[in-house]
Amino acid sequence: MKVWLPLALIMAALVALLVTPEGTPLLGLDHARFAQGAVGVALLLWIVLVGAWRAGPSGVARVLGGVATWVLLTLGLTGAYTFRYEISDMADRVMGELLPAEAQIGRGGEVILKRRMGGEFVIPAKINDETIGFIFDTGASTVVLRAQDAAKVGIDAAALDFDVSVVTANGSALAAPTRIDKISVGPIVLRNVRALVAKPGALSESLLGMSFLERLDSYSVERGRLVLKAK
Repeated sequence: MKVWLPLALIMAALVALLVTPEGTPLLGLDHARFAQGAVGVALLLWIVLVGAWRAGPSGVARVLGGVATWVLLTLGLTGAYTFRYEISDMADRVMGELLPAEAQIGRGGEVILKRRMGGEFVIPAKINDETIGFIFDTGASTVVLRAQDAAKVGIDAAALDFDVSVVTANGSALAAPTRIDKISVGPIVLRNVRALVAKPGALSESLLGMSFLERLDSYSVERGRLVLKAK
């Protein structure tokens, strides 16, 4: 029995390969992988049968328990490998939520940021030596500072004219045009950047829009990471 059952399994797999046209998958596998899987299953079955025969009736449960443990471990490792990119992306999102202001600097000086759980990227930028967290927003034509952040970097809102209409998550609001002398994100430094200052309560977070992004060499989202490259 311990020999004939694995041989029967291999013969059945061979017949399936012969009657199935080349290129047609079997159980979702190509012919080579299906053949490898059939041999592996037959070998595992042979090991189980030999182990059960040697262990006797009292040891069958122990043998089957050991086999089940190895099968579960194999399935777990296979699943982890198959979904390694998704798992890595989820881990990066969790870390991005816990440490939203952390940025990595690549070998070429590019700035690499992780996505937050909400899906957005928070970019830690410095204006007048003050760190401001900006939301990456290609839909914003300019950098937009919320009122609190503008005051933090020393922009006097009282001297501005709020005559520009902008659309925010809270609806339409008025903003004032201004210029920011220098914005730095890691080693990336841009000067004389067009910006808007939103009226108090109009924005929940400042936006890093196209007046900054269009002056970079490139910006891209690669496997859940935002990569900014200076010219």
